[in-house]
This record gives sequence, C-alpha cells and structure tokens, in this order.
Amino acid sequence: MFEIIIGNLVKIGYAMAIFLCAYMANVVFSLWYNIKINREPFSREKLATGGLKALTFIVGLTLLCIAITTLPIFATEVGWTIPEEYAELFADLIIVGAVLLVACKYIKEAFTKFVAILNTPADIEPEKEGIDHEQQPVSDVFQDQSTPDQPQES
Repeated sequence: MFEIIIGNLVKIGYAMAIFLCAYMANVVFSLWYNIKINREPFSREKLATGGLKALTFIVGLTLLCIAITTLPIFATEVGWTIPEEYAELFADLIIVGAVLLVACKYIKEAFTKFVAILNTPADIEPEKEGIDHEQQPVSDVFQDQSTPDQPQES
C-alpha cells in the first residue's frame, strides 16, 4: 500500500516540477511585460498572491492524488475490489490530467507574453513623469538660457 502511495508521490513530484517551470516562466515574463511594456507598478501583493496560488495548487493536487491512490486500497479492505489496472489509471489520470491542464494553461500564457515581449520595439522606454518635452543635452540647455529675470518687488 505504502509503495503505491510513495510511487504516486514521486510522480506528483515530477508533475509539480513541470507545473512550477510553466508557472514561473509565466511569472517572469509577466513581470517584464507588465512593468516595462504596460508600465504598471511592481506589486508585491500580486507576486505573493501568485506564490500562494501555486502553493495551493501543489498541496491540493498532492492531497487529491493521495485520496485517489488510497481509495481503491480502502475499497479492497472493505470487500469491494477495484482491479489494480483501474486504480493505477485513476491515479495517473489525476496526476497527468490535472497537471497537464494547468501547466498547458501557464505555458500558453507565458508563450503569449514572450512573443509580445519579442515583438515590442526596443526603443520603448518608460515615460518620465513630469517631463513634457524632449530632453536636450546639458550644453544645449545652458546655451539657450536667456538672462535671468530680475526679482520683482512686492
């Protein structure tokens, strides 16, 4: 019984590595895309929420897999035998199916952001607040200065 559970936990470990790679790729590309291209401010809250979301997925899927793995074992103990092939199929479906679904979602999102980053012109720079004109070299600024205004008396 424990060998089956341990075997499925190893499979979950590999599945979670795939998920985390897809998820972190999406996070990294999102950081660049949102901050540099969309000019959104960096948000620690969004980053923390994303980390919590990934942790929730990992813990939830692990618990779900343990439940699916132990269900046929428990059923056999109480006299309702589920063929071993079906028990393996259930566990594999939950591990591969759920992780593939979520990993593919994040791979698609990461790839979309990656392509958007590649297609963004290299000369885009964040706008500087409070400057409505093109910056001139310092030497040009001083040459164009007229004589300072005389202080006015009130």
